[in-house]
Amino acid sequence: MSGFAALSTESLAEWSSSLESDVNTQLGAAALRNFDADETLIDRATLLKNSINVFNNKIELEGAPITSQKASGRCWLFAATNVLRVKIMKKYNLKEFQFSQSFLFFYDKLEKANYFLEQILNSVDEDVESRLVQHLLTDPICDGGQYDMFINIVEKYGLIPIDSFPDVFSSTASRKLNFMITTKLREYAEILREAVQNGQSVDELKLSMQKETHRLLVMFLGNPPSPNDQLTWEFVDKDSKYQSISFTPTTFYKEILGEDLSKCVSLLNDPRNPYDQVINIDILGNMVNGKTVSYLNIDSKDLANYAIKRIQNNEAVFFGTHTPIYMDKKRGIMDQALFNYKLINYETKQNKAKRIQYHQSLMTHAMVLTAVHVNEQGLPVRWRVENSWGKDSGKDGYYLMDHSYFEEYVYQIVVDSSELSKEHSDILNDTSRTTTTLPPWDPMGALATFN
Repeated sequence: MSGFAALSTESLAEWSSSLESDVNTQLGAAALRNFDADETLIDRATLLKNSINVFNNKIELEGAPITSQKASGRCWLFAATNVLRVKIMKKYNLKEFQFSQSFLFFYDKLEKANYFLEQILNSVDEDVESRLVQHLLTDPICDGGQYDMFINIVEKYGLIPIDSFPDVFSSTASRKLNFMITTKLREYAEILREAVQNGQSVDELKLSMQKETHRLLVMFLGNPPSPNDQLTWEFVDKDSKYQSISFTPTTFYKEILGEDLSKCVSLLNDPRNPYDQVINIDILGNMVNGKTVSYLNIDSKDLANYAIKRIQNNEAVFFGTHTPIYMDKKRGIMDQALFNYKLINYETKQNKAKRIQYHQSLMTHAMVLTAVHVNEQGLPVRWRVENSWGKDSGKDGYYLMDHSYFEEYVYQIVVDSSELSKEHSDILNDTSRTTTTLPPWDPMGALATFN
């Protein structure tokens, strides 16, 4: 093993002198110092390849309007509801429809705060400097989430149309809300830990903390309907026919939408761990006694085949990816070959497993697949992606994703359990099988939150 050698100023002088006489480096430097690197290094052949924006497998009806999470990390809530809204649009002959993301956002944060306080109490025997406690304190009510967490909120609180609880400023720009509540939660963590260590009862103390968190959320986001509140949904369909429907958040989910989200399964591609095995993420959730985040880990080819099958069955696909790496927001392209970094002698060689292991890649964003083009051999070539960054992002809100990008940077899709092969269904249902449990700070414990 080498010693702790300091950086030599003599070496720096030698390197600098060498670069000054390197014409290629000087040419690259002139471009990078004066222009945006990605714009300068766009590969024309890759750009032309991605201009073929046609697909031979596409869902019949895409959701409308194009949504925008704005300055918030609610991508997972947008992606999940954007998949579900198509059924409402078909059922009621609607030109466009949105569920209220703010309704789900409110209850997710309320439940996350309670989950955090409970985990603080569960870890009270750990030193405050332990990795677990420090991880819990890092970002207790971040905007991000995972599909199992979406299921938790919907199963308990239901769903409502956006008109019943529309966005407010702090749902679209959540930084100050997060700062203030996170500040209080860290203070509460200190108070709870000291109370337990001093032998005091914490039940009433914790209840008062929950009450104050609720008050702050109501001030920032408004007071949302409760699961059984009676509401009215008024709308005009494509034929200009007026309708008025009475509902509760619970009945809107269970009867009007008529889905059972508890049957949804998150499929994962994590090449570090064995395929065809369940992977659980320890202490990663948003609801006490709710689902914690769990996946069935499968090969990337299987992941793609499930997504293709779902689109061919006229169902959009929730998926989680590392975004915005190798993403051109102006042209609406996701392709790792789009930017030709080799022109400046820059090349990365880590595979997907090593990128995860060395924290170079993780799941950061959730979006929706609405179409796929497959070749004569039935292999996927490109995908159509519905994002939640508004119409000005990509091509009217949509992106074209090359399949090589899917293989390298897509980690998760969600399917119904009825869509699983018998082999994968048996694996999922066999409680005697070996499972892998990853710590909450593992890259696979990342929450989709990018905006």
